[in-house]
Amino acid sequence: MQFSLLSFAVLAGAAVASPLAAELQIEQRAAAADNCTQYTSVAAGSVCIHSPSDCTATYLVQPDDTCGSIGAIYNNFTLSIFQYWNPDIGKTCFGLQAYVPVCINTPWYTFTPPVQEPEGTVEADTSNPIPQMPNIVSNCNNFELAGGGYTVDTIVASNNISEDNFLDWNPYINKTAPVAWEGYWVCVGVAA
Repeated sequence: MQFSLLSFAVLAGAAVASPLAAELQIEQRAAAADNCTQYTSVAAGSVCIHSPSDCTATYLVQPDDTCGSIGAIYNNFTLSIFQYWNPDIGKTCFGLQAYVPVCINTPWYTFTPPVQEPEGTVEADTSNPIPQMPNIVSNCNNFELAGGGYTVDTIVASNNISEDNFLDWNPYINKTAPVAWEGYWVCVGVAA
């Protein structure tokens, strides 16, 4: 069954232009009923896709695509909004599935560049940075975007935190040979 959802912009009678307004709309839509559309193809099989009922454009995911590569192709949405439109991909983007369409545009969203912040950027939890390292602690309130050549030592030193804390907050990172994945957000601070 598919439900039509009213966007915050329609409810408010104005276009959504600020990230804060977009976040409010995200919360409203997340609380809405299941909006599953069954998609079937020879290559993908049959899958349930969750996307906005007002999605105006889709992209058929290719085998080597990542959230970042799709964002770079279109350059008209942030990765956080991309994950919101396509919640099945998850905060890690591991749910991105080849040969399954993803939403890449809605009429209520106004893009404010960039698609992804520069490597080394530290952001508060309210920005919902995507993609995140898997299994980050739920009380994480500061994230850093790991870059190519970044070591855990570099991240720990630049954020004035201990390596033990960092590894506790990011349990998916191997404790004996710690490496943060390039292009993924790691936790660098938690709420008390």
